[in-house]
Amino acid sequence: MGFHTILAVLSTVADVAPVTSAIAGLAASDNVHVIGCHGEPSQFVVLSAPIDVPDAATIAALYEQADQRMREVGDAFKAACSTAGLSHEWRPVRSPGGDSAVSALTTSRSCDLVMVRQPDRDADEDMATNIDALLFEGGRPVLFLPPSGELAAPIERILIAWDGSRESARATHDALPLLKAAKSVDIVIVDAEKLPDIDAPLAGTDIATSLSRHGIHANVTTISKGSGSTAEAIAAQVTASNADLVIMGAYTHQRLREWLFGGVTRAFLDRTPVAVLMSR
Repeated sequence: MGFHTILAVLSTVADVAPVTSAIAGLAASDNVHVIGCHGEPSQFVVLSAPIDVPDAATIAALYEQADQRMREVGDAFKAACSTAGLSHEWRPVRSPGGDSAVSALTTSRSCDLVMVRQPDRDADEDMATNIDALLFEGGRPVLFLPPSGELAAPIERILIAWDGSRESARATHDALPLLKAAKSVDIVIVDAEKLPDIDAPLAGTDIATSLSRHGIHANVTTISKGSGSTAEAIAAQVTASNADLVIMGAYTHQRLREWLFGGVTRAFLDRTPVAVLMSR
C-alpha cells in the first residue's frame, strides 16, 4: 500500500473514532504516519447593544469553548492512534474562519492521502468541513468516508466512475495502490455516447489496458442513466457490484457538461453508503 502519510481532517470528536479506525484498517502492517488536524476560529467579534461595543465576556467564553473543543478532539485523536498503534502527530490550527478543512490545506499538500468523514444528515449533523477546499485546493486525493465511518478492511471490490476526463484519470491513478490490492475492479461509464472525452465504441478500453500493465484486471461496463440521474445510475452499479470503494473525479461547478460535481458528485457524496476516493 503506497500511502505512508495520511491526513485525518477532524471537525468534531465524533469524527475521531471512525476516521482513525479506517486509517488503521487501511494501513495494515505498512509504515504509515497519521497527522490529525482540527481547526478553530482565530478571532471572535461579538458586539453588544445598544452601542455596539465589543462584548468582552462573551468573546472570552467563545475562546474558552474553542480551546475546549480543540483539547477534546486532540485528546481523543491521540488516544485512538495510540490504541491502534499508529504513528501520529496532532496539529490544531487557528484560522479566521475556523474551518477544519481550510485549516488543513497547507498540511494536506505534503500528504499522500486525505481522509474525512461525511456528516450524517439524517442525524442533523452539519457540514462541518469545506469539501470544495479539500478537493480543489489541497492537490491530494481525498477519501470520503460515509456518515457511518465504515471502510472495508481490506478493500477488495472497487468501482471506478470513468468519463475519460483529466479529473477521472487523476483519481484513478492516485488510487493505484488500492487498485493493485483489490480483488475486483469495475470501470463504469454512464451514457458513453454523450461524453466528449470517450470513444463510445471503445469506451474504457484504454484505461483498462493501462491498468492491466500494473497487474490490475478491470471489467468495463457501459450503462445508460435512462430517466434517472447519473448519481442514481452509479449508485445502482455500486449496489450490484457490492463495491467497497468508489473512485471518481471531482469537477467544478462551472464545467459545461454535468458528470460529477454540481449534480452527481454532491448527490452521490451526500447519500453513498460506501467510501469515495476523489481527486482533481
